[in-house]
Amino acid sequence: MSNYVVTNIRLLEEDYLRLKEEAAKKRTSLSAVIRDKVGTKKPAKDFAKMLLTLNTDWFTDKDYKEYKRNRALLKKRAKRYDF
Repeated sequence: MSNYVVTNIRLLEEDYLRLKEEAAKKRTSLSAVIRDKVGTKKPAKDFAKMLLTLNTDWFTDKDYKEYKRNRALLKKRAKRYDF
């Protein structure tokens, strides 16, 4: 189980009611619906595309080495899972 952080957010009433209705339809808690919406991750291919188009002119040598290593690892993962 993940460690959750207690927070207080403010929503527009219409957003709150829409999320509450979605939670009722799914028979789950409002918190679970919000966690699902917030915790949605982008597929690895989106991150790979972002890394490939990143402007690296301002990187230090250390940053650039780490960037290249992370990009290579991400390409391997994207190829393995074929998102």
